[in-house]
Amino acid sequence: MEKRFAEIDALKSIGILTVVLIHSVRAPFDPGISTFEIWLGHLTRFAVPAFLISSGFLYAGVPATATRTFRRLRRIGIPYFAASLLGQAFWAARGEQTETGHWPSDLLFGSSMGPYYYVFVIFGLVLVTPLFARLGRRAQVGVLCVLVALQWWVDAASGMLTSFFWHLRNPLLWWAYFATGWMLRPAYDPLRRFLRSRRTFALAVCVAAVALLSALSGLAEPRLLVRTAAWLNIYAICTLIFVTACGSERVPSALRALSDASYPIYLLHMFFVLAASGLFTLPARSFAPLPTLLAWAAGILGSISIIAALKAVLGDRSKDWIGA
Repeated sequence: MEKRFAEIDALKSIGILTVVLIHSVRAPFDPGISTFEIWLGHLTRFAVPAFLISSGFLYAGVPATATRTFRRLRRIGIPYFAASLLGQAFWAARGEQTETGHWPSDLLFGSSMGPYYYVFVIFGLVLVTPLFARLGRRAQVGVLCVLVALQWWVDAASGMLTSFFWHLRNPLLWWAYFATGWMLRPAYDPLRRFLRSRRTFALAVCVAAVALLSALSGLAEPRLLVRTAAWLNIYAICTLIFVTACGSERVPSALRALSDASYPIYLLHMFFVLAASGLFTLPARSFAPLPTLLAWAAGILGSISIIAALKAVLGDRSKDWIGA
């Protein structure tokens, strides 16, 4: 039986709840978006990085063999392919096009549904994991430092160098999170021992950092400061979650179940969110809590219902076929 890490279950569970929330409010390019939703968008950017940090942490704990790599790619690919076909049917039924308007490109680049760019990112990371695993510890640290510096440049300093479509799929935007999780794994036991007597202080520092960076990311100017604060806040919030749960010996069953189902929820939630969002007309430049809450609940509960039904049918094969 695989060892459970409460920290990773917390990152994945909070991450997926936040992902659904992100897609339950207006997109940043929507002309009717409110100031609060813009700030909320900055605050919730940690969600996908939380998944990548979790993946790096877990992948670092087992040998990066060809068999394991193939198994990971299969567990990512099969549910993704099925969900993508549903996405193609969904848009066809609505008489709308996908981002590329060409289904082979949608499948290849993760664009049958907007959030599927994550699959393109994690698929590439799984492919390079055996290469990263072969590096020595010092070389891995060097790679991490380079990736973090490049990530800051792409995310905060330079802005989008390409179209938004390719910006979301740019490895420089994401790979540093995976490498951070990977490098965190060997330090896990010393960190857990360190926090036994210092957790209160560590949490206070994390909360203060998140509060400061959240406030700075809500400013209008200067642009570099605001974007750097929003970028740093991703790491600060993930650190806060990790430190809060670090060393916990018991993982609540609800947290464990949500963590295990995070990938299929990610793949399925947009169908329910879009259906629920279509029932409301949102006021321009004003945040509407009730429609947002209903869309979020539909995304979570609708996905969980489908996953529970499929798990009942598939039994032990569900992990390979639906990713949960």
